[in-house]
Amino acid sequence: MERFVLGVCLASLLVCFVQGCPYWWCQPSEDPPPLEGYGADKDQISVSGVSSGGYMATQVHVAYSASIMGSGIVAAGPYHCAQGSTLRALQDCMNAPNNINVQQLVDFTHEKAQSGEIDPVSFFENGKTYLFSGSQDTTVDPGVMFKCEDYSRNFMADQDITTDYNIAAGHAMITQSYGNACSQQRMPYINNCNHPLAYLMMNHIYGGTLQKPDTYGVELPGDILAFDQTELEPAYSGQTSLDTVGFIYIPSGCRNNPGCKVHIQFHGCLQGRGNLDEEYVLYTGYNEVGELNNIIIIHPQVVSSMGNTNACWDWWGYTDQKYDLKDGVQMRFVKNIIDRVTSEHHACGAVRSKMFKKQCILPTTQAPQPPPQC
Repeated sequence: MERFVLGVCLASLLVCFVQGCPYWWCQPSEDPPPLEGYGADKDQISVSGVSSGGYMATQVHVAYSASIMGSGIVAAGPYHCAQGSTLRALQDCMNAPNNINVQQLVDFTHEKAQSGEIDPVSFFENGKTYLFSGSQDTTVDPGVMFKCEDYSRNFMADQDITTDYNIAAGHAMITQSYGNACSQQRMPYINNCNHPLAYLMMNHIYGGTLQKPDTYGVELPGDILAFDQTELEPAYSGQTSLDTVGFIYIPSGCRNNPGCKVHIQFHGCLQGRGNLDEEYVLYTGYNEVGELNNIIIIHPQVVSSMGNTNACWDWWGYTDQKYDLKDGVQMRFVKNIIDRVTSEHHACGAVRSKMFKKQCILPTTQAPQPPPQC
């Protein structure tokens, strides 16, 4: 494996030296290109995340439920659990679930929907969610996830909620074949439990119709690209903790074709590129599912900052008290990502196809070139 990686790096450097390319393995600089439009299906967008990323996925699903069809929540809790309090986040929402008042959170949701600060709850009621908690998780007590389930059942039908609580997993993103032993709780917080969680979550969200990968960790025919997160960051006077670079996996079937689905996955604390480089992006099983099922996978990134030393997504209010509403800075950033990838497919160029979900018809002289085989 080390020889393979070294060979890829040397080849990529040669390609970049000769002709340049926008792919992350060819890009040593901190100046990636903007995120492009892919004409993705606006009705087929979903989210997931682990730990702080799980809380972020919950926030995005609830607040932007008119745009999000479903979520996968790993080792996290209900919407607005921390209520803007660091103390409550560290105690109630991690290891004291009996202190979580679900009805209070449900009432808050209705209140904010009525005020227009989040989308109408009718959209959330029509969504789906997949909830995972490892039975050996001592970082976020499984009881916190049970509260997330209780919260979800106040809105969704039983058949739209899948729970997954019987794996003897520690606090981590769970995979089919990569990472630490299943019950461990240490860096990189990716555990091999022989359990394809990324697939299971997305398959539930997309109605049980997805093709399951046979193998993981192999070279894929799609493109993993770096993109500039700064140009998607809303105007904000404080510290956002948003990294300058994010990643996106474009399945080979979506490279030139509009109408693909979109899944945004949020890493947990200490799992961004500042801590793991691209390990979380490459080895958590999302891209393999995306390739087989024409789902664009987006891997946004956050970094550490004052009040957020572990590079977590904001689920307790370190940015401001709008952190879990539509006007929160990280929330608006995510919505900007959604709006960009669902905009017209860049491959259409000057020839604009009006046939949604149809392949762009391009003159042969303008046909996009295949990506360099770095």
